[in-house]
Amino acid sequence: MTEKETLIARLKELGVKLDREVNVTGTIQELTLRISELEEELDEDGQEGAEAASSAVISTSGQPGADIASDSITENPASTEVGALVAVETLVTLHINALHATRNESVSIVEPGVVIRVTGVEANDLISRELAREI
Repeated sequence: MTEKETLIARLKELGVKLDREVNVTGTIQELTLRISELEEELDEDGQEGAEAASSAVISTSGQPGADIASDSITENPASTEVGALVAVETLVTLHINALHATRNESVSIVEPGVVIRVTGVEANDLISRELAREI
């Protein structure tokens, strides 16, 4: 079994434990990152119960069943007007469809401390969930 197949098997196992489908596509690095996020979420579920599950991070890959949480923050922020976007600094690793703050490039996985641009509604949602802070 290759490393990628092992990671995919672990992702599926975590998906069963969390009672939802998880995205099993991507590079080895992306899969490893997703596994660590899901394991962290499992730890939070054990400590905080349903409250931690409601603040889960989302994947917006556009594929059916690929969302990590039950709701999607955005469909495509890149299609919104540039003036309508708000810059926030991420506090945790996020699977999100956003724009990099300075390079105007679409990003899908964002590590803590990275500044991204999202719509005002998304920014408020991320800030209220303590996943990002306002800049």
